[in-house]
Amino acid sequence: MQITKIAPPVLYTNLEELFHVAELQLTTCSDLDKVKAMYLLEHSLVPNPVAAVDGGGNSVTCPETVMRGVVGCLKDKRVAKSASKVLLALCLSENNRHVAVEVGAVGVVVDILSDLDVAAAERSLAALELLCTVAEGAAEVRTHALAVPMMVEVMGRMDGSRGKEYAISVLAVIYGGECDGVPVAAPPEEVARAVMLALQGECSTRGRRKGAQLLKILQNHGLPDPTREEGVEPRVD
Repeated sequence: MQITKIAPPVLYTNLEELFHVAELQLTTCSDLDKVKAMYLLEHSLVPNPVAAVDGGGNSVTCPETVMRGVVGCLKDKRVAKSASKVLLALCLSENNRHVAVEVGAVGVVVDILSDLDVAAAERSLAALELLCTVAEGAAEVRTHALAVPMMVEVMGRMDGSRGKEYAISVLAVIYGGECDGVPVAAPPEEVARAVMLALQGECSTRGRRKGAQLLKILQNHGLPDPTREEGVEPRVD
């Protein structure tokens, strides 16, 4: 199979120009242009993610067309790695989080987590945690039928501590809030067990702190204290 070589992209520090060029590439319906767009965005934003936030002092919100293209690329194995990096860089800006939620990023990230490699899944989870800081994003993740089982699965298969931390944070959002004024339904016991296993293994200090908070939230949903049942205490470094 012939592999098309892509020339190194021209790097943009001006976000308006960057998004304009990426938008043109993403709307051509060409697979090669889609790859070029992800390559361009990755190499312009990821080395200096602060640029995605303030554009050197001038706030520039990512256009919906570009954000929709980035989110869609998460489902394409050829560019999912780059797309996960770009999405995370963009979500450092609160304005961009609103755009990402509008184009369905929450549902897409939850749906494709199990198909991503560990590094891309970890970055996507970090972006999802940021999306949960937006009210609409938090509400959407709470109502997604696969959100809880996916977070449990992620905590079970990830060896690194960051992925577990992000998954625990998302679960804390799900069980720590309300949906349309109605508290989230009582969680299954396997959620508490998964959190306990994550805390007993390799987990960041922030993850342990979030995990301890989540276990208390789970108790408020009617579950017995899992730390007493198992005879262990969650360690918070």
